[in-house]
Amino acid sequence: MSQPGDDAPVPWALRKGVSTAITLAVFFAAACVVLAVWLSRGSDTSPTYPSGLQEVVPVPGAQVPRQSPIGARLDAGWKPTLVIGGTTIPAHQLDAGTTQLGEYFFAPGPGKVIEELRSGQTCARVTATLVIDVEAADLIFEWCFSTF
Repeated sequence: MSQPGDDAPVPWALRKGVSTAITLAVFFAAACVVLAVWLSRGSDTSPTYPSGLQEVVPVPGAQVPRQSPIGARLDAGWKPTLVIGGTTIPAHQLDAGTTQLGEYFFAPGPGKVIEELRSGQTCARVTATLVIDVEAADLIFEWCFSTF
């Protein structure tokens, strides 16, 4: 028989403050998940290109090997001039893409105007002229990336 003051053990989940602490921890975790989703939505980091320019390769701020192709993908009717690190790339060396699809890329290599890019930051500029409408303004886009 039990004596007064000889209480049966209380399960841990019913002890004072345990259920409150668990509830607060669950709400805190849920709030963290909601905050993380809210902060990450709409964080599109793709650059805004001018009309006529679909994309540049590598993307601005990227880290790429020194032999990576560099260039632009343009809408139909644009004729580009590509300058990499201050060196103008001859049109006949823009052969790393499919020019019929508007892909104009330069891949450094032996016998080319740039055989290998230097390590570190490299900047490029594409200037394109609309060949079907000579009155239209030129498209100009500059970007930088890192090479290793």
